[in-house]
Amino acid sequence: MKARNSFFAGGVFAALMLLWDGSSHAGDPIAVIVNTGNPISSIGVSDLRPIFQTTKTSWGNSAGDAMPLNLPEDNPVRQEFDQAVLGLDTDRVARYWQDRKIRGGARPPTRVPSPAAVIKVVASKVGAVGYVKASEVNATVKVVAKIQDGKLTGP
Repeated sequence: MKARNSFFAGGVFAALMLLWDGSSHAGDPIAVIVNTGNPISSIGVSDLRPIFQTTKTSWGNSAGDAMPLNLPEDNPVRQEFDQAVLGLDTDRVARYWQDRKIRGGARPPTRVPSPAAVIKVVASKVGAVGYVKASEVNATVKVVAKIQDGKLTGP
């Protein structure tokens, strides 16, 4: 009986460790990033939403045309971003872009395969804007907002 209880306790401990390890970035906010040459220092939902809906196509400053970048639809960071900035879940985002396509509207943001690709493109294009986990940000880009607990805040 004692051996079985030890085995059970060890199994529970291992399962908890797997859960803890899998959620180690749960407190890591999402960073909205732009090129270091973009003069903006912060951005709110009212400016970010139309850029990612592609209804606003210019920064209105020396950064020129806005180039929003999205992660793939199944990426949890993308899903959290869409909910916080667009106020839409995955299915509603897909329906939004389908409707825009039918009506002849602008195309969706450029989709890139990974956070590393987001950083690389943002670092190389002055008008680019994207999002990654804050822990993935490096000195080649500038953070202009953060998303934590479903809310967009300043950098």
